[in-house]
Amino acid sequence: MRWETIILLAAFAALAYTWLGYPAMLWTLRRISGMPPAREKCQPDFSVIVAAYNEEARIAAKIEDCLALEYPADQVEILVASDGSTDRTEAIVEEFARRYARVRLVKSASRAGKSGVQNLAAAEARGEILLFTDTETTTRATLLRQIGEDFADPRVGMVAPTVHFSRGDGAVSKGQGAYWRFELTLRQWESDLGILATASGAALAMRRTLFRPIPPQYGDDCVLPLDVRLQGFKVLQDARIVVFDGMPNSIGGELRARVRMTARNWTGILSRPGLLNFLRYPGTAWGLVSHKFLRWMTPFFLAATFVMSLLLAARGRIELFVFLLQSCFYVAAAVGWRQSRKRACARIFGYPFAFCLANLGFFLGLVRCLRGHSVVAYK
Repeated sequence: MRWETIILLAAFAALAYTWLGYPAMLWTLRRISGMPPAREKCQPDFSVIVAAYNEEARIAAKIEDCLALEYPADQVEILVASDGSTDRTEAIVEEFARRYARVRLVKSASRAGKSGVQNLAAAEARGEILLFTDTETTTRATLLRQIGEDFADPRVGMVAPTVHFSRGDGAVSKGQGAYWRFELTLRQWESDLGILATASGAALAMRRTLFRPIPPQYGDDCVLPLDVRLQGFKVLQDARIVVFDGMPNSIGGELRARVRMTARNWTGILSRPGLLNFLRYPGTAWGLVSHKFLRWMTPFFLAATFVMSLLLAARGRIELFVFLLQSCFYVAAAVGWRQSRKRACARIFGYPFAFCLANLGFFLGLVRCLRGHSVVAYK
C-alpha cells in the first residue's frame, strides 16, 4: 500500500470518527445507560455574578432581568463586577444598589480582564451557588429554581443551562446555528453519561466551595468545568433550563470568536493535564480528546485528505471520486462565501461555507495557541 493511501485512509478515518463515530458511540451508550434520576426540590442561596466593561447600554436591562427571577429575594444577591468601566456602567449599578439591597457593585481600579473581575466578585460572594452570566444573556424567570433542583444531587458540581442563540438570515448564521445544535446534542449526551467537561460562559452555575480563581489567560467557560471534574464532581447540562444569547452574524465576528475560543480551550485543557489521564478519568479524557482535540485538528485532516486524494486521483476511480467530491464541497463553500452578505443564501452553500469558516478558526486558534498569544481583556 502506497504511503499516500495510508495517509488518506488515516485522515479520512479521523474525520469519520470525529464527526460521525464519536456521536454514534455517545448515542449508543446513552441508550443503554438508563434514565437520569428524578430531581428533588432544593433551594440554595445564589450569588449572580455579571462581569461588565462599558456596558451602559445594556447593564440596566441585565439587572432587571436578574431581579425578575422567581426566587426568594433574601436568597439572591446580584454582583456586577466592573472591569474599570469608563462610561456610566458603575453609576447605573449604584443607582440600582440604592434601590435594591441585593444588588452590589464590585469595582476593579484598573483593567483586570473578565476573569480578573469574576475572581474579585467570587471572593466577595456569599451564596452557596455562584451563577456566572454575561450582560447580553437573557433568562427565563424559572432559572434559579430549576438550577437549584439540579444541585439537590450532591454529585453535581456545575449546572450548565442550554443556550439558545438568536440567528439572522445570512449564511454564517444558518450554518453556525446547525453547528451549535450539533454541539448542544453532544454536550447533552456527555452530560447524561456523566463525562461532560465544558459549559457556556453565557450562564453557568457552580458550588462556591469548588470555585478556583480563574487564570487571566483563560475563560470561565473553559477552566471552571475542568476544575469541577478534577475535584470529582459532575458537570450537568440541563435541557429544561434555557437562556438566550446573541450569535455573531458577520464573517469577521464569527471568525474572531472561533479563534478566541479555540486558543483559550487548547491552553486551558492542557493546563489541566490530569483530566487527560485515561486511567483516572477515562470518560472525561475520552470526551476531551474526541470532542475537543480531534475536532480542532479537523483542518489538518481535511488538508491531508484533499492533498492525498489529489495525488492519487489518476490511479483509480475511487480516488478520483473522493477528490471530485471534496472539490464540489469547497466550490459550494466558495459560493457561500460570495453570497454570505445576501439574506437569500441557499443552505446548500451556507452550510459548507460555515463549516469551512469554523475550521479556519480552529486552525488560526491553534496557531495563536502555539505562538503563546492570550486574551485577557473583557473585550
